[in-house]
Amino acid sequence: MKKTKLNKNQTYWLLQILGWASIILVETINYSFFIIGTFELEYVFQFTFISFVGLWVTHFYRRFFIKGRQFDRPVSFLLFKGISDSVIIALIITILVDLPSFLTNLEVYYQNGNHFFIHFLGQIMNISRYVVVWIIIYYLFHIMEKKSEIQEQKLMVENLAKSSELELLKSQLNPHFLFNALNSIKALVLIDADKAREAIIKLSELLRFTLNYEKIKLISLSDEIDEVVKYLELEKIRFGNRLEVFIDLQEETLDAKVPPAMVLTLVENAIKHGITKLPEGGIIRVDSAISSKNMKIEVTNTGTIQGGENKGIGMKNIRQRLQSLFGENTELKLFSKSQNEVSALITYPLKYDQND
Repeated sequence: MKKTKLNKNQTYWLLQILGWASIILVETINYSFFIIGTFELEYVFQFTFISFVGLWVTHFYRRFFIKGRQFDRPVSFLLFKGISDSVIIALIITILVDLPSFLTNLEVYYQNGNHFFIHFLGQIMNISRYVVVWIIIYYLFHIMEKKSEIQEQKLMVENLAKSSELELLKSQLNPHFLFNALNSIKALVLIDADKAREAIIKLSELLRFTLNYEKIKLISLSDEIDEVVKYLELEKIRFGNRLEVFIDLQEETLDAKVPPAMVLTLVENAIKHGITKLPEGGIIRVDSAISSKNMKIEVTNTGTIQGGENKGIGMKNIRQRLQSLFGENTELKLFSKSQNEVSALITYPLKYDQND
């Protein structure tokens, strides 16, 4: 037999109905056995009416006055909001429950003002017991749900970092790249041993960076560019004068944070999809700037956009990492800057430390 799973809305209504219906049972038992000592159907109707009003008041109050984003606020705010919500809901329920009786017995209540006032306060306190339980359960549910969302986002960021690392090792620094780099270094050994030694050091540092970068979420742009330069210097061994490199970084961006290996990925894509396909070679240009509290990094290369480049695994991973780290206010676009130039532009909120 197939089990039916309730959705979030159905679960909410089931708990609402069961919760307020339980008040009828609890109060009936309380009055019948401990207060008046006998069963009175009138009290059952009264408790049913209170529960019915309580159900709809809490529902509409939740819908219009308890917003999901408030659970992102500090605990002190939630405590104050929970207490104030309890008092307001209990007051509204009491007014609605006592209003018919008050209107039909206006003269009596006028003559016994103090008695009415005491009755009114007692009714608020009585109903508050149940409203407080409702508030605690509802708030705890949302706090736990928010905690679960934060945990899921954390796991997603970690998984994306792992995925990006594997993609980088597979695509950005793949065996083909290592083969070319080692062949170039082998040729340098016979021509210029000092340069060959420097190239080996750069290659080892670059490999160490790609193996360890997933341990941190953000690094400074200057550190990222250091690795980019090492990569391009190794590529220049292969391309020689066919590859020209221009790096123009706005000074204010040097200490700004960037996801590790993101610029490196874009530069490798520029080499792979641009320079290697041009017999005469071309240029790689990296620019950075700050605009309206946003970090902008642009990698430009000689070449044209080929079909599918904008939807490749590398580009998809970059977009996912940007959204996971900086939210929806991010952008990665690949476009033709001129007839023979392609640019990849990253835009995301500016950060100068891990906790901004």
